[in-house]
Amino acid sequence: MTRGSSTTTRLTTRRRWTSASAPGSAISAGERTTLEETEDGWICAHAVVHPLETLHYISGTVNGYKSGISIKPITAEYRHEISEAANNTAAQETAAVRALVGDETDDEAVLRRCVAAGVPYVDLRFPPQAASMARPDVDVRNMPEMAFMRPSQYLPESQRQSADAIVGPVVSQSIDAGNLGDSWLMCAAAAMAEEASAVEGVFAIGAPAEKALGAYRVSMNKNGWWESVIVDDYLPTVNKMPVFARSSDNPSELWVSLLEKAYAKVHGSYASVTGGDSLQALTDFTGSPVFRFDNDWASAAINAAKADEFIAMLVEATRSGAATVVLNTPSHGAETYLGRESQADPQAFREKYAAVGLHTGYTYFVERVVSVKKHRTLLFKVRNPWRVSGTWTGMWGYGSSAWEENPEVCAVCDGQTDPKDGSFWIDFEDAKKYFDGGGVIVAMANSTDYRVKGVFEDDIPSAVLDITAAEPVRVLLTLSQPDKRGVDRRSPPSRFAPIMLTLAKQDGDTQQVVQNTSWNPLRPADEFNFVVGRDVAMWATLQPGERYQVVPRIHRKGVKEGYDRPYVIGIIAEGPLEGKVHVEAKHIPAESNVFTNYAAYAATSLASVDVHHQTHTAGAPVQCAVSSTVVSAAAPAAPAAEVAEPEEQAEEQAEAREAKLPTPQEKTPTSPVQSEAGASNDEIQQPANVPAAADSDADSEL
Repeated sequence: MTRGSSTTTRLTTRRRWTSASAPGSAISAGERTTLEETEDGWICAHAVVHPLETLHYISGTVNGYKSGISIKPITAEYRHEISEAANNTAAQETAAVRALVGDETDDEAVLRRCVAAGVPYVDLRFPPQAASMARPDVDVRNMPEMAFMRPSQYLPESQRQSADAIVGPVVSQSIDAGNLGDSWLMCAAAAMAEEASAVEGVFAIGAPAEKALGAYRVSMNKNGWWESVIVDDYLPTVNKMPVFARSSDNPSELWVSLLEKAYAKVHGSYASVTGGDSLQALTDFTGSPVFRFDNDWASAAINAAKADEFIAMLVEATRSGAATVVLNTPSHGAETYLGRESQADPQAFREKYAAVGLHTGYTYFVERVVSVKKHRTLLFKVRNPWRVSGTWTGMWGYGSSAWEENPEVCAVCDGQTDPKDGSFWIDFEDAKKYFDGGGVIVAMANSTDYRVKGVFEDDIPSAVLDITAAEPVRVLLTLSQPDKRGVDRRSPPSRFAPIMLTLAKQDGDTQQVVQNTSWNPLRPADEFNFVVGRDVAMWATLQPGERYQVVPRIHRKGVKEGYDRPYVIGIIAEGPLEGKVHVEAKHIPAESNVFTNYAAYAATSLASVDVHHQTHTAGAPVQCAVSSTVVSAAAPAAPAAEVAEPEEQAEEQAEAREAKLPTPQEKTPTSPVQSEAGASNDEIQQPANVPAAADSDADSEL
């Protein structure tokens, strides 16, 4: 008997088995085995075995033998043969839904009609056909033919009734990334799965009647806006096995496959999600802001002073309790100081990492950060949340003599206890030899998330937020622009614009700029620094009785003629803000000095504007509305500037511009533009796209 591989990493290849039996053998061939006898009496057998197949190879008596295996891609003819019947079924079900709904394309409306009629749901916007695999005019990667099947078609009959998004405990190590090439996305999924409630929240919405028809809802933050992404349960398969991401423990548990499918849908195709940054995917899954510290990491690796500054930032981040740190190893070809080493000999590079128990191109979750001042050492407790890693063999690994030599460090870190989960301790000196960067996820437990839509008309936002606080409130302020993933490379959204968020506080008849976003949400800036990135964010504390303005900004270099770039402002708080603050959407005139980078500008009366806004709490349906009031509260009104007539208002603004309102900071004619990784310079830089993701714990200090 001979068997094809059952792992998804081999689902795209076939194996040709060849064996030679010595003279004197008496064998017969299996049904797909060919035999031929050589001149010297050897009997050669040949058979091709496809994935998941088990074949009768040969039988009889063998008088000695030798064998070999060659591996080749599955042929297009074989793919079509095993896919045709399944895809015909998918096409029939798609046609039935189209006949039911006519020209209707709205996902919600289509699903409602399917539920009412009892018709199996098929996603008409992301149908089970080749167009969902790759778009010829948009995606670079081509995808081969595959069979689209529902779990009710590919699962054994005994498991079909139990199929659901979440069947048992959510375990990050149960993720099998499959063949798509999106391990970065699965690293993010595994990091999210460190908190089972996070995954449960993503799939919390959805009625049993919808699931019974093969429809699932996946909560996702796309371009800063919360969406309930509806997908059907058709998955690409080979020989009745999902070929992309899936659960490795329980085939009837679908959350990994459905999360990947929903992400592919919002970006246009499966091909569009190959290669990326795990941190950005975590923002899409959770709504939490992130930032990368790749440049700071590289600087700290060669500069002791920079290292001290960087260590202080990491300790500050983990001590806050609202930040998660991750580290990533370089992938092949990464444009980093370590990634460039892989280009000469990729295999040797991978073996170098394997020798010390690490994997290349992976994201590691930082569970703890310990600053050992006595030894000027920074220790990370890291773990691969996706699957158990090898055993770290360097200094501070389990069983290392460093623990016996430093008992006080061992007591704090519990370094002599075998963690049995693949986690290990590594100091910064070793970490910078194997990790090429990482990032921080800025999160808030039990948060309520408010989002407001707007659009930049040239460089002027259609709406700013006027906030009055009734009590002290700490919030995360975010600004998002459209993602470039999955869009046509010739379209304006394919390049990020330099953006910034400004927080100002009213002081009499002026608005004083309090702080601006920078590349690091934990460290807002006094200066005006635009960041080339998808999202920017900053912490802010709102004081009672004060009146604030939140102003979204775009650098003029990001303005494209004929394209009004959309944006979304976010306010994330620990719990609901109703009764604590009043948030009103306002329109600020183009003549305002806030758009010319003054640290103070006229506090004129602004007209309220209606905006699309939403409120999101994990595990609950998103509440959407259109109004000027985003959050309502009986907060004391701060002193407002005297309402001026239009002519007086124009004169007032002209006088302010002419007088150049007294400011603590001079006007900046051309503000610096930063990349997402934190480099500040005069030219616009596109952010690096290096995979990363994960979670962290509180730090300790000796």
